[in-house]
Amino acid sequence: MDAQKDGDSQVQIVVGIAASAGGLEAMSLLAQHLPMDLNCAYVLAQHMSPHHASVLPTLISRETRLNVKQVDGDMPLEPNTIYVPVPRTDIEVRAGSVHQCEPSGAHAEPKPSADRLFRSIAEHYGECSVGVVLSGTGSDGTYGVQAIREAGGINIAQDSSSAKYETMPSSAVESGSIDLVLSPRQIGEQLRNILKRPRDFSKLQALIEQPKVYDDIFRLLQAQTKVNFRHYKETTVSRRIQRRMIAMGFEDYGDYVEFCRSNAEELNALFRDLLISVTRFFRDADQFDALRTALADYIARVDRRPIRVWVPGCASGEEAYSIAFILCDLLGVSPKDAERNVQVFATDLDVAALARARAGVYPASSANGIPEEYLGRFTTRSDNLLRVRPEVRKLVLFSQHNVFQDPPFSEIDLVSFRNTMIYFENSLQDKVMSRILYALRPEGLLFLGTSENVGELEPYFENVAERTRLFRKRGSNSFDRDALVRFGLRPRTRSDRGKGRTSTASKGEDENDNLFEALANAVAPLGFLANEQKDLVRIYGDISAFTRVTDEVRGRLTTNTLIKELAQDAASLIPLCLKYGTARDGLWRNIEGHGFNRVRLHGYPVKPAHGKNSHVLVGIEAEQIESPVAEVGVGEEAAGYITYVENELADAREALQITMEELQTSNEELQSTNEELQSTNEELQSTNEELETSNEELQSTNEELITVNEELLINTDELNKLVVEQAAMLECMPVPLLAVDPMMNIKSASHRAIELFGLSSRGAHFGHISQLHLPWAEFPDLTEICTNVLSRQVPEVVEFAQGEGVNRLRVAPYFVQNNDLMGLIVVLEIAI
Repeated sequence: MDAQKDGDSQVQIVVGIAASAGGLEAMSLLAQHLPMDLNCAYVLAQHMSPHHASVLPTLISRETRLNVKQVDGDMPLEPNTIYVPVPRTDIEVRAGSVHQCEPSGAHAEPKPSADRLFRSIAEHYGECSVGVVLSGTGSDGTYGVQAIREAGGINIAQDSSSAKYETMPSSAVESGSIDLVLSPRQIGEQLRNILKRPRDFSKLQALIEQPKVYDDIFRLLQAQTKVNFRHYKETTVSRRIQRRMIAMGFEDYGDYVEFCRSNAEELNALFRDLLISVTRFFRDADQFDALRTALADYIARVDRRPIRVWVPGCASGEEAYSIAFILCDLLGVSPKDAERNVQVFATDLDVAALARARAGVYPASSANGIPEEYLGRFTTRSDNLLRVRPEVRKLVLFSQHNVFQDPPFSEIDLVSFRNTMIYFENSLQDKVMSRILYALRPEGLLFLGTSENVGELEPYFENVAERTRLFRKRGSNSFDRDALVRFGLRPRTRSDRGKGRTSTASKGEDENDNLFEALANAVAPLGFLANEQKDLVRIYGDISAFTRVTDEVRGRLTTNTLIKELAQDAASLIPLCLKYGTARDGLWRNIEGHGFNRVRLHGYPVKPAHGKNSHVLVGIEAEQIESPVAEVGVGEEAAGYITYVENELADAREALQITMEELQTSNEELQSTNEELQSTNEELQSTNEELETSNEELQSTNEELITVNEELLINTDELNKLVVEQAAMLECMPVPLLAVDPMMNIKSASHRAIELFGLSSRGAHFGHISQLHLPWAEFPDLTEICTNVLSRQVPEVVEFAQGEGVNRLRVAPYFVQNNDLMGLIVVLEIAI
């Protein structure tokens, strides 16, 4: 249907956007690159918490020059405007306007519904409708894109590499109704081309491999520094480049690129700016308190072997030294003796920052963050400087290293990588986290910044303490090797698996593993071993008859792969076994299969001696019976009662399922709210670091201004002295002397000249002199002589008689350093 038939609105095309968890970041990036003149209206269906006021319009308006409006009632559609819903409502487009609607779906369904929005756009705008599915969990929007496809519109999904949660866009892709898979930035940049007719998307799909906006700068930086900044967050890169452009006086980006091509110093300055080397001792003291507690527990369990620490992105070294202080204190040894027990590897890209770190010299004010008990033991203060003691510096090895390109360290007990990943795109964060996962020993610690998390590798880590960003690597060997292949590790083949075990485990461990395998096969010949996150770590026998593979199965292999009834039982059986530490049996389920018609689960907790990495061995029991009721021998009345109880149980189970769905929806809404808060926190943290840098620059500028002011005071004093000397000279000079400016005004005059010419004040014009009664009748025309010298700019001497003597009148021009004429000096030599 043609959009023009739906009303008098000027909007030609309506773009519906669906987003859930992780959608704020994607929407912000999309908004930054949307064209300003496409005559489109953009309607967003972002899943939100129903219990909190949304700040989504404010956050999006910061990222774009397009109008951003919150839909509070019925509003006409306007071009180049983004419409954002309010919580607890649905949103529809019809008859040239956007409408706020009461939710129509079940209570557990996400609000607003992207499917409902997309269907309304397809119905009223037909081939002029566009559907965009961004990051999120669940499958909302999948049916809506099918409606848009049927109406002849265009559908676009966010690519999995840029989506923080890929379930929602992947579900839309699997529906077969998606025309293009692009990143949010590419969607915004190429929307004009996407809407052209005829619609040929074969070339546009190739844009995934196209260079970024700042690719020319990235190439120059990579050639100069060997560092690839293409996967840094665009907001960070853009802000830093604009900062350098302002600092260097450039308004046009192309001119700045040309300047960088021929100026290596500016490239190095931009490189240092992009690295954001800002740190301090014991930054976030409460986090370091938690780290000290965790390290104390860890050191007690490592049996006196050396502790290896890696601090990537160490900047000027304060963080690495802070950890060295803690380790020396916990080990109860002096820094000199700790050299045999502690190895701290601190790495960074900034060579200048590494040089400062090796020197270990900092401003005295940096001592403010260091606990008092560490100051005297590990540092010294003199000349308004804080110096790390040499024996502590020997514990820390500083070297240049690129954490996302160079090979990682290995057998590391603690990795401290703080306040750096917030500047990386998701793909680079995952790559770096994979390297850190490889570097850490089992049970090793990971210390992150307050705004950072482990991302997609969450199953491999556990949080050490609440409200901290301190994680412990799980001791399980069932890691997904695809995560490690990202940095070049050879994929494990079937023949490798046995060799890997024997090369890394002791003979005793192999015997224990074999004993456990035999015992597990005896207890659960048909079943699986699951961890606390309900991941299937090990499968025993062929359980394919009890599993299902649907669009709900994504990512890791979990208990969700089981048949629905068994998946529900496993979801409750596993935590119960782990909580009470006893075996548990599930209910019989009437499930038809080859050779069986009912199935139940048995759970056996498996807890190691140290209490970590607990698992549950789940056995599957299946049997074939003729009539469960007949075997028991119950009467008709009892059979009816059993049927009643089973119905009640089914109703209760259905209510529980609804509650679980509501909890899942609430979790998604909380994730979305957390996304907003995290984005705001990252902006504030980035702004704070920029303010710290600006404060240093202002201090430097202030020092320069103080120096200039002192120079001006000295010059003023010298000028005052010269003025006094000039006045004294003019007062005592026996010769009549006049200083005249180019306008023939007398600027200065000696006391003798004032008496001779009868001047009442300095500043009089030459015309006054010519009208006076001079003592000599033959006195030449002074005005004419001065005018002639001003025009020719050469000195002139005029002689005239006075009785028997001859007087001389000398007129000479004087200039400043750039040969600009300042005036004339007139001197009268009187014959005696």
